[in-house]
This record gives sequence, structure tokens and C-alpha cells, in this order.
Amino acid sequence: MKKVLATALLVALPATAFAETQLERLESISERLNDAMFSAMIRMVAKEGGNPEPLRAAMPDGTWDDAYRDAGACILDRYTDASSASAVDTMLDEMEAFIPRLDEIDLAAMGEGPSFLPEGVSEDYSMTVNSECGLTDIMMERMSESGFMATMMQSMSGK
Repeated sequence: MKKVLATALLVALPATAFAETQLERLESISERLNDAMFSAMIRMVAKEGGNPEPLRAAMPDGTWDDAYRDAGACILDRYTDASSASAVDTMLDEMEAFIPRLDEIDLAAMGEGPSFLPEGVSEDYSMTVNSECGLTDIMMERMSESGFMATMMQSMSGK
């Protein structure tokens, strides 16, 4: 009986560490991708002749806090349930591999790029999960609080 319990604990420990590692990876990747996305928006405004400085000054902080971490953990759980832990790992690998290319990509190319969704997760499901887990609200709140959203709208309207 003790051997069975010990084996069960050993099997459970790597799974717990694995989940934590995925969350840490997602946090690091997300922070870098957010910065790259906002930088791409700023480059787009500059390319179209707009003033990028107000956007640079209003760029939202992409650093994860507890609320962001909770949303990220929720998303990972939902993606894993819909696909598998290995599919989520593959998604994270693909996202990490894509990061070095971000400095050269504009928003249009970003939209045409890889979806980074694990096998079995659709775009619609991903949007629902992001919303239900609170990520969409966190991102919108940060863009609003920093003034980035209003500044971007102003830049897009040519004012």
C-alpha cells in the first residue's frame, strides 16, 4: 500500500510542476507578445504618417499580476481540457519560436500569421475562453487606463 501511495505522489508531483511551468512560460510569452503587439500598432501609426509618441507614452503595462495569472491559469486549464497538455506545450513552443520575428512584422502580417491555438481549440472557443477567464477584460481595462485605446482611436481617425 505504501508503495502505491508513494508511486501516486511521484506521478502527481511532475504533473503539478508541469502545470506551473506552462503558466510561467505563458506569462513570459504573453508579456513579450503584448509588448510586440503594441509596438506593431505604434509602427503602423508611424508608417501611415501619424505621430507615434503619444502611443509610446500610453503603452499599457503588460506585466502579469495575480488577476492576469488567474486568467492565464484558467485559459491553460480550458485549453488542456479541450485538447491535451502536450498540445498546449506545442502551442507554447510555437509562440516562443515566433517571438524573434515580431520586430519585423506589421499588424496585417500578425493577423495572417499562425493562430497559436492547440489542436482541438477553435478561434471561436479561444475568444470565449479568453472572455470567460477574464483576459479580455484585463487587456481592455489596461488599454483604457493607460490611455492607449483613446490615443489609438485618435490616431486612426487622423486627429
